[in-house]
Amino acid sequence: MMDRKLSEKDIRKKKMSGYLKIGVPAAAIIVLSVFMAAVMRPGIEMDAVDVSDVGRGTLSVSVGATGSVVPFYEETVTSPIASKILEVYRKSGEHVSKGDMILKLDLTTADTDLQADKDALEIQKYKLEQYRTEAAGAIADMEKQVVIDEMRLKRMEALMINEHYLDSIGGSTADMVRQRELDYEVARLQLEQLKLQCENKKKTTESALRVYELEYGIAESKLALRQKEIGDARVLAPFDATLSWVNDQIGSGVAKGSQLAVLSDLSRFKVTAEISDSFIGQFNAGSKVEVKIGGNTLTGTVANVVPSVSNSRITFNVFLDNSSDTSLRPGLKADVYVVTATKEDALKIANRSYYSGPGEYDLWVVDGKYAEKRTVLLGESSSMEVEVLEGLRDGERVIVSNMGAYRTKDRLKIR
Repeated sequence: MMDRKLSEKDIRKKKMSGYLKIGVPAAAIIVLSVFMAAVMRPGIEMDAVDVSDVGRGTLSVSVGATGSVVPFYEETVTSPIASKILEVYRKSGEHVSKGDMILKLDLTTADTDLQADKDALEIQKYKLEQYRTEAAGAIADMEKQVVIDEMRLKRMEALMINEHYLDSIGGSTADMVRQRELDYEVARLQLEQLKLQCENKKKTTESALRVYELEYGIAESKLALRQKEIGDARVLAPFDATLSWVNDQIGSGVAKGSQLAVLSDLSRFKVTAEISDSFIGQFNAGSKVEVKIGGNTLTGTVANVVPSVSNSRITFNVFLDNSSDTSLRPGLKADVYVVTATKEDALKIANRSYYSGPGEYDLWVVDGKYAEKRTVLLGESSSMEVEVLEGLRDGERVIVSNMGAYRTKDRLKIR
């Protein structure tokens, strides 16, 4: 049977049917692709990020340090003698009042040494009195001899004058006159020598007596110190405080100067901080400080800076404006920010974990329904804010959360 030739109309219908079979699925694929692209486009939820406004104002530039909370006043009680612990009356953590006995040391050896020091002091006292008496007697004898020699010299002078008179009336000779003059001169020289010896004796006696008195005073001070040490061996609380630590090892030996207890005033606190020695000279005593402990921020001032450097770190103490804040506890770690300068009319954004020091950062600027990545130059910072040097304008909004997951993107849709 011979095929019938298709009409023009039938040919067009057949072509249209073919186009539809190919076009409809293709159009569906295109529509689906556009839809999926819209749905899968990178985006962020605004509620999930922290956004900061770019603004101008005063920026207190600060440097960061690490610190810990310590009692404002703390005292370590050390052993005044080498001994051993006999009794312990208080436990760590207990509150003690001034004068409360904390522990008792063995004083047997100390008492023996004390008695020996008392005996030695008594001996030195007797020696001092003996020397003082003997020296006073010797000087008195010499002074009496001076008086006797002065009288003898006067007698010699009278004899010499009389001999001159007799010689003038022919009752004596020139030899007798010369003899009387010689006797007088010898007596005069002997008197001068005795007076000089007497003066030297007084000076040497005074010096020796001073040495004896100093030795006696040293022995007396040593005895007083020994008595104080024995008194201190009754280990008492020096003030109202909390007993932070006590050596409660009964029977154990303790060396002189070793720790027996630590007492802390827990009604007030301060912060001891450390910072790199590269910041030496940028702050000093009196500099303002912000201290962050958990979610709490306290203010204070640098009390003092320790002049020595250890392991490239310097230590300083911070006195808090509110040293009795209820959030303070011994040993709490703190972030300390020391104010080193103040900048007026600075462009700034919030300081968050993204900031690690001056330099360039890729930050996301919010613009309507999109966030676009932008390179921003940041400068110095405070504990709360960062200085913007380039890349942002006053009034813009920037995401300050960690956006590391989008480092390969340049634009994000805000959902």
